[in-house]
Amino acid sequence: MKPATIIVALPVTDLDRTLRFYREGLGVETSDIDGGMIVIELPNLSLFLMDVREYAAYTDRIGPHVVAAPTPGACMFSCAIGTRGEVDETLAGAERAGGSIPGPAREADGGYMGYVSDPDGHVWELVCNETTAAAAG
Repeated sequence: MKPATIIVALPVTDLDRTLRFYREGLGVETSDIDGGMIVIELPNLSLFLMDVREYAAYTDRIGPHVVAAPTPGACMFSCAIGTRGEVDETLAGAERAGGSIPGPAREADGGYMGYVSDPDGHVWELVCNETTAAAAG
């Protein structure tokens, strides 16, 4: 059986601001804005950053109990980073590109971690530990 591609969709309020954050702040390769969304493709994972109106068009099919607006902190994404310095550099770049940093990166759970929220409050955990450092080296 071929591995499935998982698709995660997040509502965002300003696609131009979101595109800048993910490209310039996190250094992620993305599509351009197309059809009310930005797509980030990874092996077996697609992240759709969707304008709130486009997102609502999908959630309306499910029913009124689904929230169609960004909900800060509703989920957290983790990103493996190779070195402590890269964690700090990524946090600084993400903040310059419109992200929000709640505090400095720090040692935790056997690694070095920092947190950043994108312009809509979606939380990213940037992690450097033995596993991520070995993969980068």
